[in-house]
Amino acid sequence: MNLNKKKILTTIYENGPKSRKELSDILGISKTIIGRYIKQFIEENILIEEKETLKGLVGKPQIKLNFKKDFGRVLGIHLSDKEIRGGVGNPLGELLEFDSINLEKLSGELVLEKLLKLIKKFITNYKIEVIALGMNGVVDSKNGVSILSVYYNWKNIQLKKILETEFNIPVILENGTNLMALREKRNGLGKKFKNFIVFNIDEGVGAGIIVEEKLYSGTKFEAGEIGHAPYDYSEDAPICSCGNKGCLETYLANWRVVERVYKEKGMVLVYEEIIHRANKGETYFYKLILSLVKAISHGILWTEYLLNPEGIIITGKITECKDFFWKEVQRVLNNNLLNKDKKICLLKSRYEKNSILEGAIFFGLDYYFNK
Repeated sequence: MNLNKKKILTTIYENGPKSRKELSDILGISKTIIGRYIKQFIEENILIEEKETLKGLVGKPQIKLNFKKDFGRVLGIHLSDKEIRGGVGNPLGELLEFDSINLEKLSGELVLEKLLKLIKKFITNYKIEVIALGMNGVVDSKNGVSILSVYYNWKNIQLKKILETEFNIPVILENGTNLMALREKRNGLGKKFKNFIVFNIDEGVGAGIIVEEKLYSGTKFEAGEIGHAPYDYSEDAPICSCGNKGCLETYLANWRVVERVYKEKGMVLVYEEIIHRANKGETYFYKLILSLVKAISHGILWTEYLLNPEGIIITGKITECKDFFWKEVQRVLNNNLLNKDKKICLLKSRYEKNSILEGAIFFGLDYYFNK
C-alpha cells in the first residue's frame, strides 16, 4: 500500500468518518487523487459511504467515508491473575465477540495451553490481522517476551515467538496497566492530556505512563511498577508476592484488604462489599478504608515528584469510594506538596472489567494502521 493510501486509512481511524473534501484538506492531497483511492477502497470492501445525519443540517448531506465492519479485525487478549479474557474488535470501536477462560489453580504451562485454545477459537471464526496481548508483570514489549509473571511463575517466556509460530499472525505484547493508559488516551479521561499517569489499584498495583502522547516503559520495561516501591521498612512488614517486604502493593492491593478484614474480624467478604459498607459509614470499614489514604497518597506523590504529569488517573474498584475517602486523599496531597499553591489534577476513571482488553484492541489497531 502506498503512503497516501495509508494516510487516508490512518486519518479515518484516528479522527472518525471523513468526507473526500475533508481528507483532501487534512492531508494536502488533491481531491482527484483522494477520489481515485476512495473508489479503490470501496471496491476492495475496506470503506463504505455514509450520509451525515446531523439535526438542523441545511442543504445536501455530506457523504462520509468509514470502515466496513469486517475490516481490520484485531484480537485483544488480557492475561490476568485469575482468567484470560479475549475479544475481537474493529476500527469502528465495536467488540464483535468476547470469551474468557478461568485460570484459578492452574500451572504456568496450563495457562499457555488455555491461551492457545482461546486464540484458536477466535481465528476459526474471524480473519484476524493482529493479536495484541495485555500481560501482568514485567513485559519486554519490543521483543514480545513475558520477562516476569509472578501469577504464572513465568520467566522469559517468548510469547510472541510461540504464538506467531503457531498462528502465523503478527503478535504484540504489552503490560496490562500500560494498555489501561492507552485506553484512557484513546477513549477516556486522558484524551485531553499529553502527559499523564494511570495509577491502577486492583489485585496488584501499577502505573501506566504516557509521555508526549506515547507509552513509556523505561530502559528495561520496569517503569510503572509503583506497587513494588518500598513503603513499610519495619521488621514485621508484610511479604509481597515479589518476595520483598513492605511493598506499596502489600497495603493497597484488593486482596490484601480482603485478607485484613478476615484476620481482624473473621469475616469473609469480597472487596466490593467492604467498599459498600465503608460508604454506608459502618465504623470498622469506614476506618479501614481511610487507613489506605497514607499508602495511596505515598504512591501518588512519588509519581508526581518523579514525572510531574498533567494529570493522574486512578483506576480500580477503589474509585467506588465516596467523597469521605477522596477528600482526605486530596487533603494529604495538598499538605505534602512542595509547591503549596499547586493542586494535583487527580481523576477517577470508572471501573470496567474489560479496560485492559479494550486497551489491547486499541494497541493492536495502532500497530495495524501504523506498521
